[in-house]
Amino acid sequence: MENITLAPNFINSCFYDENNKIRFDPPVYEQRYWTIIHLLELDYWKDSFKKIVEFGCAEMKFFRLLRTLPAVEKILEVDIDERLLRQCKNLVQPLLTDHLSPPVKPLTVEVWRGNIAEPHECLDGTDVVIGIEIIEHLHQPVLDKVPENVFGFVRPKVALFSTPNAEYNVLFDGLLANGFRHDDHKFEWTRAEFEAWAESICQRYPDYRVKYFGIGPAPAGSEAIGCVSQLAVFVRRDFIDALPPVVATEQRPVANVLSDQPANATTTPSGPQAVYDPNIGEVVLVKPAQPTEPSAEAAAGGEPATSATGAVVEHCFSIGDDVVAEERWREYGDVIDDLDNGDSDDEYGYGGGGAGGYGDDDDEFGSAIEMHIPDEEARAMRTRNDSGNFEEEEPIEPDREYWLISSEVYPVALPDDRPREQRIREAAEYQVRRLRNFGEDFLAPEQDRYLVPLSAVHNCMGMEVASLEEVRQVLIRAEYQIGADDVIVLPLEDDDEDDDSDEGRIDDYGEYEMDDQYPAWEPEEDEATTKARQGVTGMTLEDCDETWD
Repeated sequence: MENITLAPNFINSCFYDENNKIRFDPPVYEQRYWTIIHLLELDYWKDSFKKIVEFGCAEMKFFRLLRTLPAVEKILEVDIDERLLRQCKNLVQPLLTDHLSPPVKPLTVEVWRGNIAEPHECLDGTDVVIGIEIIEHLHQPVLDKVPENVFGFVRPKVALFSTPNAEYNVLFDGLLANGFRHDDHKFEWTRAEFEAWAESICQRYPDYRVKYFGIGPAPAGSEAIGCVSQLAVFVRRDFIDALPPVVATEQRPVANVLSDQPANATTTPSGPQAVYDPNIGEVVLVKPAQPTEPSAEAAAGGEPATSATGAVVEHCFSIGDDVVAEERWREYGDVIDDLDNGDSDDEYGYGGGGAGGYGDDDDEFGSAIEMHIPDEEARAMRTRNDSGNFEEEEPIEPDREYWLISSEVYPVALPDDRPREQRIREAAEYQVRRLRNFGEDFLAPEQDRYLVPLSAVHNCMGMEVASLEEVRQVLIRAEYQIGADDVIVLPLEDDDEDDDSDEGRIDDYGEYEMDDQYPAWEPEEDEATTKARQGVTGMTLEDCDETWD
């Protein structure tokens, strides 16, 4: 579990706007997507996830990121709202680029109307189960059956569940009368309550271990309340034990550009320090680790800490132990920019566009809503046997909790039987022609030549795995002229005697001269039409007016 880590953590993403309202940039929903997708992309296990099921997919915003995972072959989008699924099912259809440049791996996407608390054969063989902000929408009877279905029936390698952190609500105004952020929330848990739920799952299903992450940091001075959203990552023991060990890499000391002290100096700074990270070539902020008492894990000789129930748990709520790689989240900006907030929970104060901020200026944490509801009464308020996604649920046929809405099979590239040298040569020649057509970028008028850097051609060959030297030798054997400075020399114009282009038929005004090649088109007329035309031609203006009258 120690290898399941994330370096960037959006420390600087929380701020107050001009109206003293709390804001996040990027929004919290994007931070959730980024966190989950990067956890699944860890080199430690990224090739192990072929089938992914997302419960509570709603508008299927997360799908466009899930399909980028390197090994995924099947994605199931599951939600209980059939009407919404039918409205959004076109979002999982293949794009034009998927047909023009199909991938080499197969991909099947299925949209199912289903219930997270009920088993179905379509869930067999699932590697990853994802539930983003879904459990707080479930009534108690449904929530009680979720562990049995996910961890008892599906038994995925990894399961990820996120839910709001109720402790963060003290920073929001505009909450509902019950103190919740969303009118469909049946509950909102503190960190302790969420961990108790996760630990009870690990106790009931000892084959799983759990680790926690915080998403959406608190503003400076309010770190004690945790993050706005909390994520639990459940991992099956036999799966993680079978993974190959990770080779530890030596960490380079990072020098402090403000004090010229190395990072391993004995002086402990009091606040975040600006340092230069040579690995990424940027100045980043590093928050020093605070001295703490020896943990139970260290006291036990390196064994993971265990809760009172005996479940193995690990925490990763710290937001200052790692170097923050600024702007790293924008790696998926071109995809996320197209995703719209819709009706997500972010509209209720902890996303990009919700209301938030302090209640009273003289209160450090604002005005918290105090409302005590006995446990018995709270459970009685959540007695509906449905998912709670909308108030009026349509009647469900007995023994029919799942049915298929749509299925999409993505195109797959045909097997490439060309020899390796031919693949490299044709890919390089395509990039050479493309770069030469850029205009004057690589034009050398004084030499009447195009000078295309070989490195530029090699960098553009994304689909081919070949070294720069291999590309050079292939082009040399193809009789390309490559200079001593690794520049491909191309003629300014192609001398082709068989060129049948239209350049010679274009006049000074940029128009084609067609008269000498093609006769004028004259429609054929029958005898009656010819006589009528001649009769009209011979009429005077007065005759025409009389005929018209």
